[in-house]
Amino acid sequence: MAAPATPSIDVYGSNNLQFSKIQLAMETTSGYDQMVQYKDAADIGIQFNQWSGTTGDTYNIYFDGVKVATGPISGSQTLANFTYAKGGRYQVEVEACDATGCSRSAPAELVVADTDGAHLAPLTMNVDPNNKTFNTDPNTVVGTYFVEWGIYGRDFTVDNIPVDNLTHIIYGFIPICGPNESVKSVGGNSFNALQTACQGMPDYEVVIHDPWAAYQKSFPQAGHEYSSPIKGNYAMLMALKQRNPDLKILPSIGGWTLSDPFYSFTDKANRDVFVASVKRFLQTWKFYDGVDIDWEYPGGQGAAPDLGDPLKDGDAYAALMQELRIMLDELTVETGRTYELTSAVGVGYDKIEDVNYADAVPHMDYIFAMTYDFYGAGTMYPVIKRRFIAETS
Repeated sequence: MAAPATPSIDVYGSNNLQFSKIQLAMETTSGYDQMVQYKDAADIGIQFNQWSGTTGDTYNIYFDGVKVATGPISGSQTLANFTYAKGGRYQVEVEACDATGCSRSAPAELVVADTDGAHLAPLTMNVDPNNKTFNTDPNTVVGTYFVEWGIYGRDFTVDNIPVDNLTHIIYGFIPICGPNESVKSVGGNSFNALQTACQGMPDYEVVIHDPWAAYQKSFPQAGHEYSSPIKGNYAMLMALKQRNPDLKILPSIGGWTLSDPFYSFTDKANRDVFVASVKRFLQTWKFYDGVDIDWEYPGGQGAAPDLGDPLKDGDAYAALMQELRIMLDELTVETGRTYELTSAVGVGYDKIEDVNYADAVPHMDYIFAMTYDFYGAGTMYPVIKRRFIAETS
């Protein structure tokens, strides 16, 4: 009597032992909900072979030595199907057993991709040597924008960011479905791309503007392959978080040409749709650490000169901050993580007077003041802490 034949894991199957909790359309563009589908657990399928000898009765699957699944052996070739919830890279082994004993396969590497980047190695950086590293006071917030389209003409990728000098990266920009006439001023395909992303989506839900840049494009320097479950800027940002776990990455919703839908937020029903959508977005893309609101501007004087109500927008902005904070606190209870709420605000008196910030800032972590508007185009936001604003308002 001998133990069953030693199983051999098929590492050359259609999935190459790469599985994912998020299913992303990589070859097309359509509505956001059709392209992005997130599951609480990945569907795993491991095929193993036993071409000679007895096969045994039962298989056991081990990830890093921990049994994660068991089932019946179906013959010389068995497909083990099960679900697994925790992302990461694992050494998988298959064990075949019967009454005489067990035989275990050689280990193989298996990937369960998740949007927190647990399956990724820390990102290898390629920072311009002119960027020096500074010893910044730990109580100082230093943030920068990383714009989705910067990978094109500017050829600036996530691995180029001098991240060791930063506490925050603000990813620009996340659009809101609904009225978006101002986007037409950008030219090119920007408006049409947004219309495509919003196909089948309710107004006032958030989407990804450029799926190619966000998660479809392969960056060889980050180890992306054709079969990688997640690619693009998002995968690189996930790997960056593996390198710098204390870094905060926030999606900036809105911006100069994407602020039109905010003016409908005087209606609470529209805000409710938006807040629920942001919650789903953060549950889907777990590398994000909260949300940044870039409404330009409550009260008007933004890209759409006919939009804005100085008498109503300020109250809607403050209510939105409160409702987002309630939602983020709910997420904290669910995940155990802390989520930040920030906002970019106009600093001209004509912008400030339309919002009662004393009502808004108790719900916020930071305000990023657009002081470059005093002079012209720029790239740096000074940061005002919530406590300071609350005490001096």
